[in-house]
Amino acid sequence: MSNEKELTLDEIAEQAGGYVAYPPDSRMEADYHAMSIYCRKKGIKPMEISEEEYKMFLFPETSR
Repeated sequence: MSNEKELTLDEIAEQAGGYVAYPPDSRMEADYHAMSIYCRKKGIKPMEISEEEYKMFLFPETSR
């Protein structure tokens, strides 16, 4: 989408009393669902996993 079209959409939304919500970047670094299951089974919080454990859930570079 060009910047001109985005500005037009933003202006129209503003005039209507709203805003345009653009979708977030859908590229994910890791499989957070699988990581959550893993953590529940181990009885830990996701922030408590080691770097080595985290690496198990990273997607290959080509799939991002």
